[in-house]
Amino acid sequence: MGKKVPTCPVCGREGLELKEVPYEVPGFGTTLFIVMSCPNCGFKHRDILCLEFHEPTRHEFKVEGPEDLKVRVIRSSSATIRIPELGVLIEPGPMAEAFISNVEGVLDRVERVVSMMARFSDDPEERAKAAELLAKIWDAREGKVKFTLIIDDPFGNSTIAPPDKSRVKVRRLTDEEVRQLKSGPFITVEVKEAKYQR
Repeated sequence: MGKKVPTCPVCGREGLELKEVPYEVPGFGTTLFIVMSCPNCGFKHRDILCLEFHEPTRHEFKVEGPEDLKVRVIRSSSATIRIPELGVLIEPGPMAEAFISNVEGVLDRVERVVSMMARFSDDPEERAKAAELLAKIWDAREGKVKFTLIIDDPFGNSTIAPPDKSRVKVRRLTDEEVRQLKSGPFITVEVKEAKYQR
């Protein structure tokens, strides 16, 4: 019996390619970076799975200057990213992708989305807000604006990893905070204690 070839979730054709690369993150553990791609339709999806158990966590890092833009960021497909000073909220959706980047890479992603929204918007007010946010992002890149990068992950598969670990505030998310988070392509199941009567 031959080996089954995976099918693409988008086009349904066989030939989905799957690559798995282990990646060691100091102070966090071993992760598995997974890339799926379809040579037929161009579909691509990336995810990161932590190979060690982690609790639901919040990582909070204060970006104080241009050097902090180089700090490593690992975001799983289940994580929510916030930058309160810039009004940025990135929530996972059904096709949310994981990435390994740095703080500047997070700003790049935000900039691309805001630029695209501005180009396609017919609303002058929306375009003005987009231009204002883009200016703040550029100022942040130049170290003119200090900001806080917050990553909430209900599965604990994300981290912010500066050389000085004491600069990142890490705490367990409360059950209520976890319930309020979107979780990307994963389905969370809440199990409550059942009371049986005989």
